[in-house]
Amino acid sequence: MTPNCLIPPLLAALHQGDWPCTRATQADQAVLRDVFASTRQIELALLPPDPVQHEAFIGMQMLAQRRSVALHYPGAVELLIHHQGQPAGRWWLHEDEAGVRVVDITLLPTFQRQGGARTCLRTLLHLADTMGCATHLHVMIDNPVRHWYARLGFDIQGSTGLYQAMTRLPTVAMEYQHEQA
Repeated sequence: MTPNCLIPPLLAALHQGDWPCTRATQADQAVLRDVFASTRQIELALLPPDPVQHEAFIGMQMLAQRRSVALHYPGAVELLIHHQGQPAGRWWLHEDEAGVRVVDITLLPTFQRQGGARTCLRTLLHLADTMGCATHLHVMIDNPVRHWYARLGFDIQGSTGLYQAMTRLPTVAMEYQHEQA
């Protein structure tokens, strides 16, 4: 698969719905920081209630995540998810010859459980099926969303530490495998 050949049609397809996505820009950094901070509330609760310490911690952790993504998934595309005209979350995708990888998808707490991640992921899976490409992700072993991924057709490929690698083959490939069994 040619890198970033799925991203433009994905953005176009999502633009028509309730959860459009745009490429994140420098102007989006404050909201992306808020999205990231929303995933670190447990760690922040363990720190003294010092806003300066909290800011330093979030900045350091966000930089570490960005460096890790750049190292492991060069060329990953960071998208800003919107809902009703407001920034609602972040979605990182990476394409290579193995398919498309969902590096991360995070919605702000006020937008969770409203169908945003479901809409984004189902749109991606439909396009991946159409283009005949596999979709990959990693999920924490104790994260209940693993079961939803399994219902979407993702299979566990292995475990590394706290994470399980999961892959979903395109629907056509899945049907062919089923016929061969």
